[in-house]
Amino acid sequence: MPPTLCSLFAGIDWAQIKMGGINGGINPAEEQEALERAIRDGYFTQPDTHLPGLLRIGKTIGLLNGGHIFHLNALRCKSLTDGMMLGRKLAVEYREFYRKYIPGFENIEHVATATLMGIRESRRIIGEYELNYDDYMARRQFPDQIGVFNNFVDIHPYDLSEEEMERLKHDVMDKKMWMKKGECFGIPYGIIVPKDWNNLWVAGRCNSSDINVHSAIRVMPVAYMLGQAAGTAAAQSIKKGQPACDLDTVELITTLRNTNAYLPQGTLNKKITRS
Repeated sequence: MPPTLCSLFAGIDWAQIKMGGINGGINPAEEQEALERAIRDGYFTQPDTHLPGLLRIGKTIGLLNGGHIFHLNALRCKSLTDGMMLGRKLAVEYREFYRKYIPGFENIEHVATATLMGIRESRRIIGEYELNYDDYMARRQFPDQIGVFNNFVDIHPYDLSEEEMERLKHDVMDKKMWMKKGECFGIPYGIIVPKDWNNLWVAGRCNSSDINVHSAIRVMPVAYMLGQAAGTAAAQSIKKGQPACDLDTVELITTLRNTNAYLPQGTLNKKITRS
């Protein structure tokens, strides 16, 4: 998926703006209509019709998650540098877009761009378990799960083709991809352990998951959970002499629960779940 260079803006008159959407930002229908009108006017460097949106985070401040950097290679410094330059250019274009096309943004100012590119997808490990779309759809719970989550499948467009934009519209409308109130899926310990490694754990976006599930768990709350679990597992491994790929997960889950981790599985198993 393409990354985004997020930006902060000030001078926004939120009292004039219709709010809505799942993240509490601008009304998505109004924002989308304005975006498509600006694209028809030939306003943007790239005709990107997918805009995650601008969210209110202060009295006059908003955070823009917008401007995909297509075909960026997160493993190459030059590609990242070129992406940062394009991201800053797009931030200025979005500032002028909001100022011209949506009431309430007449005095918008660009305050800052993020210090790092917001990478959505790069390399991932092959773990002792790969969390997959069937697990997601079944809302599967695991004996060795180290977290639970309820985010939707969120695969951004890979390019500006009509096929990708149509695929995105279909995904947004497919309610099977959205969790209902009270639903969640488990995140098993095995997705942070590279296959057959004795002393290595990973945490964050590089976990072992397929493309669909990865798009749901590539976000910060899951990174926190995986980081806590990886650190706890490493401490247990050193203390008990247990390798990463054969850790006593009953002890791991018990330790995490004792630090107030929400792990509702009713059945525990000393052995980790494997693919």
